[in-house]
Amino acid sequence: MKKKLINRRFAITTFSLLIAELITLKVFSNGNPYRDRFQSYRQTFRIEPNRAEAERIIKNIIKKRKVDYEIISLKAPDIAEDGNVVPITFSVKCKMESDDYPKKVHVLALENPFPEIAIYEFFPGMGKAEVSFRCRMRESADLIIIAEMADGRVAMKKKYVDVMLGACS
Repeated sequence: MKKKLINRRFAITTFSLLIAELITLKVFSNGNPYRDRFQSYRQTFRIEPNRAEAERIIKNIIKKRKVDYEIISLKAPDIAEDGNVVPITFSVKCKMESDDYPKKVHVLALENPFPEIAIYEFFPGMGKAEVSFRCRMRESADLIIIAEMADGRVAMKKKYVDVMLGACS
């Protein structure tokens, strides 16, 4: 009697799980695997680069101030084989004292869906305003570094990076 009861519970549980699985596949994923639903979601709401938006961001950072093109040094490859890992190094020539340091440094790639890659903040006691990192670039574009100095000046450096295999898509 106990064995029949256990077998009956097992059959009912197995049947219930099978029905639940079939309903889940039919109702929620329309028969597609889980990852395909997210891929179609990403393609539906894909964000394209907007050059005008990138230019607006640059204007909002600069705010009609005179731009100095000599303060920043930028090292980036002329040709990046993989847009997922573009190596970038920049440094800001300053004393890193009370009024001579960069408050913020903005890194932008104009052809990325979200052009502002990073914002770095510096403080007088940090010693040196230099950063090395790797970023993602969707396609060949200008890479722009903008430094907002503590005394109100703005510095900018621009370099074109040719990307062979794009990222950010």
